[in-house]
Amino acid sequence: MMFSIQSGQKVLVVWGAAPQKKLQQLTGSLGKVCVENVDRLTMGSHPTSSFDVVLSGVIFPQSISHTTELLGEFLRLVKQGGRIILQEATVRNTNGTHLRTVEKLQSDLKITGLINIQEAKRVSLTDVEMQTLKDLLNIAINVNVVEIQCQKPNFEVGSSSKLLFTEQKRQVKPSANIAAVWKLDDTIDDDIETIDENNLLDEEDIKKPDPASLRVCGTTGKRRACKNCSCGLAEELSAEGKAVAVQPTQTKTSACGNCYLGDAFRCASCPYLGMPAFKPGEKIQLSDQQLKADV
Repeated sequence: MMFSIQSGQKVLVVWGAAPQKKLQQLTGSLGKVCVENVDRLTMGSHPTSSFDVVLSGVIFPQSISHTTELLGEFLRLVKQGGRIILQEATVRNTNGTHLRTVEKLQSDLKITGLINIQEAKRVSLTDVEMQTLKDLLNIAINVNVVEIQCQKPNFEVGSSSKLLFTEQKRQVKPSANIAAVWKLDDTIDDDIETIDENNLLDEEDIKKPDPASLRVCGTTGKRRACKNCSCGLAEELSAEGKAVAVQPTQTKTSACGNCYLGDAFRCASCPYLGMPAFKPGEKIQLSDQQLKADV
């Protein structure tokens, strides 16, 4: 029962029943070996991360039940990367007993935080040892004693590490060729053909309006005659209204063919939009009443 223990390592042996002569064989030249009873383990005041290997239940009879509390204490005592080797009596089916299955034992090891959990190895017992263990556990069914080795992670439980969120990212300067694409050099403007903005205007755009068409009422200041107009603007607007006649220059056709029925039957792009209903080809004359603004 060597458990690959090397010379100079600190080993903690946890036992549950009276130690046998095999325990004395472990204390030879293997370095420092501490032996603790499972019921008095927490009273030993061992510092955190003080053992390289923890052996639990490896001395017959294997009566220790490795609860999550006990496994948590092992995790505290063993060093980072240290090994925990335990032996425990298990059953195939619980059947109301206080023992657990191998699968449940391995699950509890994972929940505790242990890693590299190896496959369970069966520990052989003689008939006399089996009966002694059954009497000690107060059960009538046969049990399977298994050995499982696992390891503590290379960090302490509850440890923290600072995350460098404030680290400045290295500024990447744009390439000179990319920057030159968006730079306009005055020296090459002569080779670029440009459009004269004056050519964009036709004669109607630059024609000055008739001053008479801009005359406003002296009272209202708007091009709308007041109620008692005496400046002649009312007569001028009336004459302009009589001269206005809307007539299509050519007969326009539409996709729907319902333009003459009125705006309710016209689309948004209809050339007759805003005109009253008319017969196809009929000359449209707007009355003076239609030209007057609503008051």
